Amino acid sequence: QYEALLGLLFWNLANDLFNTRQSKRLFPLITAGGVIGSIIGSFGTPFLAKAITLDNLLFFYLGTTLVGAVVVRRIGKGYPTLLFSDKKGKKSKTRRNLIGEFKNILPLIKESSLIKILILLTFLPNIIIPILNYQFNYAVNAQYATESGLIQFFGYFRGSLNIVSLIILLFVGRIYGRWGLPVALMFHPANYVLAFLAFLFRFDIFSAMYARMSTMVLRVTINNPARNILMGLIPESLRAVLRPFLRGTVVRVGLLLGSGMILISEKFFHPRYLSLIAIPFAAAWLASVLSLKKEYSKILLDLVSKDMFDLKALEETDLEHVVSGKEITSRLVQAFHESFGNRSLWYARLLKALKIKDLDQHLLTAIDHQDNRTRIGLVELLSPKSGRKAASLLMDLAKSEQNQDLTVTALQAINRLDPEFSEMFDYEYFTHHHHPEIRAHALIGLYRRAPEKYHPTIQSYLRSDALKDRQTGVIAAGGSGDKLFTDRLKEMLVTQENEPIVPDLLNALYALKEAKLNDLAHPYLSHQTKRIRLAALSVLEIDNDELLRTVILMMGDSSEDIFQMAPKKIETAPYQNTQLLVESLTIPNSRIRKAIFNLLESLNIKDLDVFRFAQNQIKGSYQYLSDALSLETFPENDSRNLLVDHLNQKKLQRIENILHVLALQDTSGQMKIIYRGIFSSDSRKRANAMEALENMTDKQLFKEMIPLMESSSPQESLNIGRKRFQLIGSDSGEKVFISQLLSAKDWVTVALTLDLLQNTGSAQIANNMILEFTTSENEYIRRTAQKIIDQQSDIGEQHDG
Repeated sequence: QYEALLGLLFWNLANDLFNTRQSKRLFPLITAGGVIGSIIGSFGTPFLAKAITLDNLLFFYLGTTLVGAVVVRRIGKGYPTLLFSDKKGKKSKTRRNLIGEFKNILPLIKESSLIKILILLTFLPNIIIPILNYQFNYAVNAQYATESGLIQFFGYFRGSLNIVSLIILLFVGRIYGRWGLPVALMFHPANYVLAFLAFLFRFDIFSAMYARMSTMVLRVTINNPARNILMGLIPESLRAVLRPFLRGTVVRVGLLLGSGMILISEKFFHPRYLSLIAIPFAAAWLASVLSLKKEYSKILLDLVSKDMFDLKALEETDLEHVVSGKEITSRLVQAFHESFGNRSLWYARLLKALKIKDLDQHLLTAIDHQDNRTRIGLVELLSPKSGRKAASLLMDLAKSEQNQDLTVTALQAINRLDPEFSEMFDYEYFTHHHHPEIRAHALIGLYRRAPEKYHPTIQSYLRSDALKDRQTGVIAAGGSGDKLFTDRLKEMLVTQENEPIVPDLLNALYALKEAKLNDLAHPYLSHQTKRIRLAALSVLEIDNDELLRTVILMMGDSSEDIFQMAPKKIETAPYQNTQLLVESLTIPNSRIRKAIFNLLESLNIKDLDVFRFAQNQIKGSYQYLSDALSLETFPENDSRNLLVDHLNQKKLQRIENILHVLALQDTSGQMKIIYRGIFSSDSRKRANAMEALENMTDKQLFKEMIPLMESSSPQESLNIGRKRFQLIGSDSGEKVFISQLLSAKDWVTVALTLDLLQNTGSAQIANNMILEFTTSENEYIRRTAQKIIDQQSDIGEQHDG
């Protein structure tokens, strides 16, 4: 039990440290390391027992455990993961009893058959697991009378067990793919029935070895992953309630019942006859899986109809396992044909993800009775193998000219078809069309038939004097896949007359996989035209911190399309830096901050990232406090007072950022109440919120944060901050202090500092920096800096005179 608990704690810690993207890369390596360590430890134990004698084996175990404790302690200090304290308030509610937990989960049980089955799949195994463990240990103990014999047996047996598990894990995916999820779930209970029958008819070491090895291997390699995939069907909001109930209440009740049977049986009969008690429970477990198999398609469609099917939570491979089987796919196809609009597109994309047979024929049948917008979506899903029937239908759609977008989509789909199917298509019909994009896609089809013939045609379009002809050439060049057009496209990109078709140029270079596209697109991210900014953003690939910062700033764009696209680009980018994202909450733009908060929620940021962010914010707050107090040494005037007020506001804004992020992390909702209370005008509410914050947050974090919020003396608060952080102030030297203010990312701080220098005559201490500001993009800063330079020049001339 201790080792099981240790494993649980380890993986909980790992989940706290790493986000989903990091976990996919690291967890397989960590798991492999754990299995290899278990193999080495198991096979090495007998030899170690001989080398250091049996009595000293526990000392070796103690030594390795202490080393682990030291490592964990260092991890705890270097990578804190607990944002919220374990302390409970004095008025905290008592823990719900067993009946209360059942009442809480009862509405969910009534709502879904899947939840009923999941409860049975958790409850029944936990009744029989203690029974099988007891029989195994009893049989092994009877076979080996000495401790050394037991150590040798367990060492070699567990080592072999881990090797077998490692090998089977390589092939387990084929089991899901061939028989589907419900059948995969049958292996484990059926094997338990066989294991208990083996104990009943032959209670010895061989039955024990078979029972333990087969059940452990099937549990780890097939049953647990399959059950996790099944759990993934439940929406995340319901999983948050269901998972603690299953892993806590249901498991405890099952284990208690199984252990109670063992205790009662000891006085009445031999352990072999426990099989007669366990087999009915194993059979009931198997029956519940058979019930799942029978009702599986109905359950899935019920989840889909109620929008309870959490499709986004499933990996592509998991999705195939979940929805495999002829019955369920036929039901989904039927539902697809009976649906319209967005619902039809949802089913079509699901069927596409499942790679069902004859999907193209189903799509072609459905296209006839859908509106144009839905037709466009369905046509986009057609595969290159969709056949001559597809080519004929697409030709009719293109020639109907009901909708230009539909015509373009139809031409794009035809160009994706295999040449044997698209050869019957009459591209020439569209080569003189008035719409540049339609003409371009017709050219793409002709180019693929005869590249040598149509290469000069596209080149002539690219060099045409007419803008629409050049647009046709650009789109055709991008769709041709011929990189020989790249140089001409790059020449056109920097030509002023081609500015209206910059989006098409960027998309064409993206289609041709131009290696330096990021460099080409970057200048257009700040273009005055919305279409161009949007196109530049769409082709950009975020691969470093600088580009990530740029896209973060674009979340403040006035265009709603760009505002929506920027977070998606960050979320799907191959390069991720959550810490930078959290730090960007300091950007003085409410629109950007709101977008970042939403993004952090969807990215499921970890406590470690938030902790580091919080400490950086606290340090920044203390620095603002230090700056405000240091300014008191300057002569009092309006510029100084404005700057002091601004710095104090920035100090509070950083604290507000911390509390806002903490509120996102707290699933209970208590931090949101505390957040509102701390910034309330009611002093009583503020005091109560402070006390609640102390009970909720990490002790170290609270100690660093509280002086900034409630200390009556700013100087005392600063003294506390200086003990924890290195801060710049007036004692660092006036030049260093002023340079630090002028280096601020916040333009308001820079502008007010320049005003202060202008009004106090202290500008000479930062001449070089002020000179640089004369070329600033900010008009006010540029003008103020120029005034200071001119003022110094006038003073110099007076001295010379």
